[in-house]
Amino acid sequence: MKFRNLITTSWIWIIVAGLVVFAILSFQPPAGLSRDGQTALALLAAVVILFISEPIPLPGIIFFIAIYQVFFGLGTPNQVAKSFMHDAVFFIMGALMIGVALNNQAIGKRLILILINKVGNNARKISFAIITTAALMAGFIADHVVAAVMTPMVISLLKTTREESDKSIANLSKFLLFSVAYGATIGGLYAPSGGGRNIVMIGLLDEIAGQQIGFGHWILLSLPITVLMIPTTSAILNFVFKPEVMDLSLAVAGLREELEEREVTGETWMTLIIFAITVVLWISVGSLLGLGILALLGATLYLVFGLVDWEDYQRGVNWGVIVIYMGALSMGSLLNRTGAAGWIANSVMTFLREGLHLTGVAPISAAISVLSATMTNLMSAAAAASVVGPITLKLTEYSTLNPVFVALLTAVSTSFGFLLLIATPPNAIIYSSGYIKARDFLKAGALMTVAGFGILSLVVAVWWNLLGII
Repeated sequence: MKFRNLITTSWIWIIVAGLVVFAILSFQPPAGLSRDGQTALALLAAVVILFISEPIPLPGIIFFIAIYQVFFGLGTPNQVAKSFMHDAVFFIMGALMIGVALNNQAIGKRLILILINKVGNNARKISFAIITTAALMAGFIADHVVAAVMTPMVISLLKTTREESDKSIANLSKFLLFSVAYGATIGGLYAPSGGGRNIVMIGLLDEIAGQQIGFGHWILLSLPITVLMIPTTSAILNFVFKPEVMDLSLAVAGLREELEEREVTGETWMTLIIFAITVVLWISVGSLLGLGILALLGATLYLVFGLVDWEDYQRGVNWGVIVIYMGALSMGSLLNRTGAAGWIANSVMTFLREGLHLTGVAPISAAISVLSATMTNLMSAAAAASVVGPITLKLTEYSTLNPVFVALLTAVSTSFGFLLLIATPPNAIIYSSGYIKARDFLKAGALMTVAGFGILSLVVAVWWNLLGII
């Protein structure tokens, strides 16, 4: 039965992807596109189909990217292997390990309790505290790690509330769980360490445009977006999922009791000190030594001081995610090397100028943002960045746009995965709780997407323009 289901689902999409490759390669390359570029575009089309349908786990699709390049003569085995490695890979690897160390010391739970002590037991205020905590943490720990840490905590709050109340808490459940997911999502955009999409764009910016952006510079440019999105997210969720129960004092007491049983020890302080040192190094010498090497240094220090075991990293790190980022960089390198990204970028520019008669920074920026946000709701954000990034960065060669501006715009826009549960890992994590329905993402996500575009446009027009990166 299981084999029959495999034939009727997974294999159908694999065959469709293969037929698309065959169809694209059966035509002569269009003007301005080499045969290798056409072969790369065929791979891009197949990868998009496989990313969206996901007939096999995403890391398996990444293996297909390597196999395809060698089989179709787009590079030798060693050349293809080299295209999978970059300092950005070390960075996401180290960042995930650091997240495991912080999680072992319940840093997230302690932070949310500190905020709740400040704001009180009101559901709206707790939601705001959750959004703020998730956002602040997600800037330095991958958003899916933050969601994985905070979702069980929220569920424990909900269970206690349900036991102590005779009322339905359906809206309250959605209200608080979406606070986790969307808080993590909007926080993941303000620092390079916040998500794979950021790491992918840093790698592509260096690979395609030969430029770099510092850790502190990224925060300086993007933090205002997160700051503005925090109260906006709180207001939207309160409007869409108005909670039935407002007083959560009993639930908060249960969380406080749990943490009181886990005293703050020397290990807790050492974990925070190493994390603080790593962040300072990222900001001060990240461009010199490499963000990835410094992330691995932090992860290694946790092992040296006995704060984690290697088994903790094995269990807590999603190694498949790292493989996905490696494939994203290889895909971007291929599209750039074969001229496929440049051909797509030129076609987009021609369509905007001659087809729609649009010129200037605003329409091109809008096209980049809409394309990036659309793709991130159809596949993972890192995958969307790997598909869209090479194309948007190539647009800089046909316009006056700054590559750093385009890289940031693409990374931020691929953070707007609010509409579908498959758009981001935090969405999938809260959906797995059983309290959320798929259509709930459309209810809240539509307003979040509009708000995200509005705030991004405001920050671009005022803050980014003032800092001169446009």
